[in-house]
Amino acid sequence: MELLLVSHRGIATGMKSAVAMVMGPVADQITTMELTEEEGIERFAERLEEYLTGWLTEGKKGLIFADLQGGTPYNRAELLLAKHGLKSRAKVISGLNLPMVVEAVLRDMDVCSADELSGLVQAARDSIVCMDLTAQAAGSDDE
Repeated sequence: MELLLVSHRGIATGMKSAVAMVMGPVADQITTMELTEEEGIERFAERLEEYLTGWLTEGKKGLIFADLQGGTPYNRAELLLAKHGLKSRAKVISGLNLPMVVEAVLRDMDVCSADELSGLVQAARDSIVCMDLTAQAAGSDDE
């Protein structure tokens, strides 16, 4: 399974660097693509389209992680997958975070399985905690 991280400047490459720090050379299987002010939306979209059509039409499947739902990297990835009939080969997941990417790197999953995708998203959600809120919730049960 292929992994592509798309984001606004700095997020995708920073995430890949963090994965490399935590997991070592397994991060080499991650590709990143970022939207920058200098490059602009149209050039970003051209590069993304070229990458996706080459990557996914070779028979591969993968996940695309985007930093922000509704942001340009997310929107363009969704539009391009639909345009080229590649929605059965890749899925876009927003809310990019380190636990999500680490979990995806560790799994050999079927990107077309709703159960597997739900599990990946739930694992990412479960990694978001605030200890003070957790302690407050536990304390309120005792009263």
